Order: sequence, then C-alpha cells, then structure tokens
Amino acid sequence: MSNVKKWNYNQNLRSKTDWFRYYGEYSSAINILLERSDQSQATVLCLPTLFLIRHALELAFKMNLFELEKLSGEVANVEFTGKNAHVLHKLHEEFERQVRLIFKKSKINKEIKKDFNIRNNELKRFRVIFDKLDNWSYAFRYPVKNDGTTKSFGINDEINVAEIVPVYNSVQIILKYTTDILNAHEK
Repeated sequence: MSNVKKWNYNQNLRSKTDWFRYYGEYSSAINILLERSDQSQATVLCLPTLFLIRHALELAFKMNLFELEKLSGEVANVEFTGKNAHVLHKLHEEFERQVRLIFKKSKINKEIKKDFNIRNNELKRFRVIFDKLDNWSYAFRYPVKNDGTTKSFGINDEINVAEIVPVYNSVQIILKYTTDILNAHEK
C-alpha cells in the first residue's frame, strides 16, 4: 500500500449539499481525468468520461435554473423529478428561456447580452450530442439494459469523445458564470 497518498479520506458530506458544489466536484473530476490521461487511454476511459460529462451538464443546468428562477421570478417549465428531469436539451431550452426573461425584465448591458448569445450558440452546438448522451446515460454505467441481458450498445453504436470534449470545455464559462453575472447586474 505504498501508493496510498495521505488524503483526507474522512469527508463531511453535509457540507457538500448544494448544486454548485456537486457541479464543481464533477467538473473537477472531468478536468483531472482529461489532464492526467493521454489520448491512447481514450478507449479505456470513454465510458466514465462520457458519464461524468453528461452528469456534469445536467448538474450545471439544474444549478443555473434554480438561481435563474429567483432572478426571473418565474418557475422553470421543466420537471425536476421523474424521467423528464434528466433530458439535457429540455434543461438547456429552459436555461435559455429563463435568461431571456431576465433580459426582458432587467436593463442588462448589451455587451452582456451579446456575450451570452455567442456563448449560448456554442452550447447549442452541443444539442446534437445531448440526445446521444441522454439515450446512452444508462449504458455509460452498465453493460446491459434494465432487463439484465440485452447489451447496452448495438453493433453500430459509436461516439467520438474527441468531438465532445472540446465542446464541453468551451461551454464551461456560460455554465459556471451566467448566474453570477446576472446576479451582479441585478444589484
């Protein structure tokens, strides 16, 4: 056990129970995984990487929606329980709607609106990937479907992680800082 580092293994989990903390920890895990691996490891790290990316996106949208609801004064038009609570393109659509409501309600600087639109268009590029990530969410975790025997992926199913990672990285700014910028502008 000579490779065991001196970590603080005993964690108080109560201190971690907010959306930003969850998103931050998943986002950090993705960054560490990508930074410490090389391209030759893509095949053995594919499933955990895709699972973490998909889950981090879901957490980011939900984190933002809870804060945007406070600023817009309007409840989000998505369910936060049940199967629909996990559909990335619906969460993104509601993210956009909430920001637009805030833009209408408040006198937001034109430069902020312009920057949001540019960054949101980058995020929209992810929508074609959202469906794959959602459809294979269970498959990223388990080799068989809920029936316990049917293989999770078909013979022709494939995904290019090299196309996903750069887009994921490019959308981090909008996901991390939209509510901070809008909150600061409200005050």
